[in-house]
Amino acid sequence: MGFQVPLRSNLTAIKAYVPGKPIEELERELGVKNATKIASNENPLGPSPKVLEMLKTQLSNISRYPDGSAHGLTQALAKHLGVNASQIMIGNGSNELLVLLSQMVLNPGDEVMFADQSFVVYPLSTQLFEGVAKVVPLKDFTHDMAAFSNALTPKTKLVFICNPNNPTGTFVPLLAIEAFLKICPPNVLVVLDEAYYEYVEEKTYLGSLKLIQDYPNLVVLRTFSKVYGLAGLRVGYGIGHPDLVSVFQKTRQPFNINALALSAAQTALSDSDHLRKVLELNKAMRQKISEGLTRLGLKPVPSQGNFVYFKVPQAQDLYQQLLLKGVIVRPMGPDALRVTTGTVEETEKFLTAFGQVYSNSGAKS
Repeated sequence: MGFQVPLRSNLTAIKAYVPGKPIEELERELGVKNATKIASNENPLGPSPKVLEMLKTQLSNISRYPDGSAHGLTQALAKHLGVNASQIMIGNGSNELLVLLSQMVLNPGDEVMFADQSFVVYPLSTQLFEGVAKVVPLKDFTHDMAAFSNALTPKTKLVFICNPNNPTGTFVPLLAIEAFLKICPPNVLVVLDEAYYEYVEEKTYLGSLKLIQDYPNLVVLRTFSKVYGLAGLRVGYGIGHPDLVSVFQKTRQPFNINALALSAAQTALSDSDHLRKVLELNKAMRQKISEGLTRLGLKPVPSQGNFVYFKVPQAQDLYQQLLLKGVIVRPMGPDALRVTTGTVEETEKFLTAFGQVYSNSGAKS
């Protein structure tokens, strides 16, 4: 007898999140050796050596439940960010925060606003809680905050702003964010997703946390998955009004962050030398990728993240050709690719491989 339990009707339309192709899968399917994955915006240097050493000492304790309150990490983040501990919520990656915040505020039929071409979890969480997606086109690959303001309606309950934006790498200056918050009704939750915050060099971007005092409907999300190299341990965090945080603490699952992840994140915060090395490499490789693509006649979008987005005809075919050369990037629809900054060797391998497949394709003509 087949499965007959009726499921919620809105779930049938949800498309599952598709992660970047794993190296092991590529090597198994195509017989490629020594493949390079620069598709998922991971940190090519990995975590701080201090984190790796600390994890070895913690392995014998994994029979114990983690600190359910995440007290140590919460206190460390509060000091690091200059905020009160009551303003901090910690999630199993920032993905969990995005989903739980959606669950906390959405009723069926509520509108959720986000940009066309932004992080895929926004429409997924909207569908999950029966919200109505209100998608605002990008302008010059960037969030159009004037259009966001004009799109607000009495049904709007949640706004996602990815800044810098994934996949385009563009950013919205702080003044434009504040101008939107001034117009946005106070009963609309505004989620400023700053997963790539540490990579940003533009000074006009900085300062979002100081807005929370004046705009209690604002929550800022960040992560340890990117610059801190802890993507496999899943730790994200948010900064918001204490009333919002107190409800989040009741909504999240008990022990939502594992013990190793808590310790790793706290240790990662303390290693400023490793952070500096990561940022220096990212800046150099981001420039190297952009210059290499420009020499091919392409126009990569100026990025403030750890990736470069560029339009190119026949993107899916080029992606497949790169796979045959052992290089995994991220296809972004039929006419664009996104490539993560890697090590020097990974970046040079991509540029060489892409130059070959692009020159031999009909896309260049």
